[in-house]
Order: sequence, then C-alpha cells, then structure tokens
Amino acid sequence: MRSTVLIVDDEPHARRYLRELLSKDHDIELVGECKNGREALAQIESKKPDILLLDIQMPGINGIEVAHKLKESSCIVIFTTAYDQYALKAFEAEALNYLLKPFNEDRFFKVLDRAKEMTALQQHAQLGEKMMGLYSDFRQAHSPHLTQFTFRENGLDRTIPTMDIIFIEARSIYAILNTADDAVLYRAALNLLEQQLPTNFLRIHRSYIINMDHVERFTYLNNNTFSFLMTDNTELISSRSYKTAISERWSGQ
Repeated sequence: MRSTVLIVDDEPHARRYLRELLSKDHDIELVGECKNGREALAQIESKKPDILLLDIQMPGINGIEVAHKLKESSCIVIFTTAYDQYALKAFEAEALNYLLKPFNEDRFFKVLDRAKEMTALQQHAQLGEKMMGLYSDFRQAHSPHLTQFTFRENGLDRTIPTMDIIFIEARSIYAILNTADDAVLYRAALNLLEQQLPTNFLRIHRSYIINMDHVERFTYLNNNTFSFLMTDNTELISSRSYKTAISERWSGQ
C-alpha cells in the first residue's frame, strides 16, 4: 500500500528538498505542498494524507498549532524545523518524530520508513474493520432471525445487538430488553419475539425468554421447574409448562 504525504513549509527551498527526497521512494505519493498552517488544515481536510511533513516556525498558524488540531486524526506527523527548542512541544503534540534541519537522507528515510510502517498498520486495521462491517451487514441481510433491536429513545435512533440481550421480560404490551447495562422498554409481544429470535434464545415462562449464552448456572428444582442464574445475577424460575421444551433444548447443547 502506498502512503500519501503532504509537505507543509513556508520556505520554497525546504519544500523543494523534501520533494526531491520523496521522489526517491516509490512507495510514497506526494499529494500536495503548503506554505502555511491555514493552507495545511484545508489540504489535510480535503486530501487526508497518511503522513504530514510539518514545519513548526511558520507565519499565522504554526506547526504546533496545526498538530494539536490533528490529535484525533490518524495522520502521522513528522516535524521538520531548524529550532530544536521546539522538540518537547513536538512530542507533546504526538508527533511521530522530529527532523532537525539540516538533516541528511539517511536520517530522513529512517524517520519516513517508521512512518510508513505505522501507516501500513493503520491501513490494515481499517481494512479489517471495514471487512467486519461488511460481514455484519451480510449476516443481518441474510439472517431469518432478529440480529438487533432498533428503536427511538429521546428522539434518537438506538440499536441493541441481539447477542447483548441477557433476557426479555413481558410487561403488558411491551417487552423489557435486559442487557448488562440497561433495561429497555420495547413495544412488541413476547409471542412474536419468540418466533423472531435466534436459536440461542429460549422461552422458559410466559413472561420470560432467556439468552442461553448468558446463563451462568441452571438448576433443576425437583418440581418440574428450573432455576436460571443469568450473567447479570438475576435469578429466573421457569414455569412447569415449559419443562419439556427446556429439557429438550438443554440436552441438545
């Protein structure tokens, strides 16, 4: 994967030197040059470079200020400057490294290679996240069961993955979705949800459906009922009418 680079320096000869060095690395794509911090912020927003070669002492917005605005960005910053007293501030701004002018080719490419390695790791991680997202979308599109609960809360859309549900409790015309962190009122009848939920959910009572993946311990109570201790420490007791269904499902686990 090629790494994209943006040069930011107010001195034309410095930009020219960096441009010449970068031309020797075929894994690098130079996406632009800027002569001040204001131009840099605009170019970073539009071109989203992987690596930023950033001078510190510039008119207007200086390099330190630019870098601080990028602290939430994945852009890797390499400071280039003639003033070594800025080194500490450079690292406080989370720069990858610091090139003190005048620097030679060996020093430049050592720092650049490190930045390229970091970029490659980030790109692989982003690719993995995209693939996981695509796989999740595929599963939801092709699954005959509910994979998530979507509803509006306080005017905003909210989603709870089905696998996060510990148990569901009937409450009039609603169901209460119990997770490790919350108990959410969801407008649906338990009978309907029972038909839509994945196979790891089990109806144990007219008022309860449990996620078998969240059962900490279950015990037979000798009166055709079972006690289920869930991962949130809630204890649920099954009704006698579900004894056969529970026994058959649990013996198949």
